[in-house]
Amino acid sequence: MLKRLVAVAVLVAVPAVFIAANPAGADHDRVYAPCDPEDTRPILERVWYIDYQSGDMLRFDDPWWRERPGLAGYSNWHHQCRLGITGVWQAAPILPQDHPPTYVVETRYDLFSAEYEGWPAKETTDLLAERYPAHTPGKRHFPLSAAVEFLQRGGKVGGLDFVWNSAP
Repeated sequence: MLKRLVAVAVLVAVPAVFIAANPAGADHDRVYAPCDPEDTRPILERVWYIDYQSGDMLRFDDPWWRERPGLAGYSNWHHQCRLGITGVWQAAPILPQDHPPTYVVETRYDLFSAEYEGWPAKETTDLLAERYPAHTPGKRHFPLSAAVEFLQRGGKVGGLDFVWNSAP
């Protein structure tokens, strides 16, 4: 009976420790796991994320996030983000880590960010103009507005690359 009481006390105390160690309100100088609902950093400051498996901080563009462990179309990023969206980070929090004291907040905006934000027209058009420069010889050109609409409807950048690289 005493063992059960101790076990119950431990089960109640452990979540309390996590809650006390992870107060509400995000600090922009902290790094969170992907899609952690507690992460209130502006999207442009979400440069670093914690890999929950190793606890390491990785940049958003680290190749590890794109690795596909066995399932086509399902990357390490998708796996950890899905855990964040379904509330796993709240049930078993991945505590944010502090950046080093010399850290300067980085900002980013790339096609990854644009996709995450639902392909905003102006930003996406600017990014596509950099990726597919006008008047490039030997490339098939297309209206960037049509490309943005294609992406907003679920198309992939790889499809645009295919058209761009096909012979005119």
